[in-house]
Amino acid sequence: MLAVAPCILLTNDDGIDAPGLVVARRALEGLGDVVTIAPAANASAVARAITIDRPLRVEPRRFGDGWGGFACDGTPSDCVRVGLLGVVAPAPDLVVAGVNLGANMGADVTYSGTVGAALEAALRGRPALAFSVESRAPRWLDEAVPLLRHLVGEVLRRGLPSHVALNVNLPDRPLTEVAGIRPARLGGNSVHDRVFLADDDAPDGVREYLLPCDGPPSAAALPTDFETVAAGCVAVTPLGYDLAHEPTLGELSGWNLVPEALRD
Repeated sequence: MLAVAPCILLTNDDGIDAPGLVVARRALEGLGDVVTIAPAANASAVARAITIDRPLRVEPRRFGDGWGGFACDGTPSDCVRVGLLGVVAPAPDLVVAGVNLGANMGADVTYSGTVGAALEAALRGRPALAFSVESRAPRWLDEAVPLLRHLVGEVLRRGLPSHVALNVNLPDRPLTEVAGIRPARLGGNSVHDRVFLADDDAPDGVREYLLPCDGPPSAAALPTDFETVAAGCVAVTPLGYDLAHEPTLGELSGWNLVPEALRD
């Protein structure tokens, strides 16, 4: 654990006025010096997108219980990058993203701005946690404060491997009904994945399409994040940014990768 009070950067993708940011800020009280830099508006599902076509604007903003923070007119990863520069406050020792309204599990983590912010921090050498709750309209979000506080405290005490972030998904239930905190592997695609297209011939002008999803996960030593949350537990999944598939890298050596035009 750091000898002095750590600087903790808090961000999210639902925007600085989102209720999940307030819950996260309450959980961080007393764990360190908290600096909040969050998107000025909702920036969900932008993954690790950054703004490259214009200067960012960062302005002081009050939020939640009257805390001071900064609203950035960019993405969650933009917020982390601004925080790491140390231009509006000391550069952080740890980054917390969330709490996102709606789970970020399985393949959906690659869409998530919440997870994207945590991976942005991890890529740049800071331990990070991304928090999400399974419901988009949670009933018990306020009761998650001690769970967040405990997990952030554990990371402050133990640290994380280089370039690793923890993705944490919370069940929406009273604290007394949470069955535990468990490590979990990533599941597959969400079984509720839909695309809505404008269609003038549809009764309400919109037609819904279901996307294909992979089958149920095979048996493994650890349950998936989907299974863990469904069982009433908090799912904790370590994520790294290296998406290279090692077995296929080895197989590529046996492919004919050189076209005729490049051969001697």
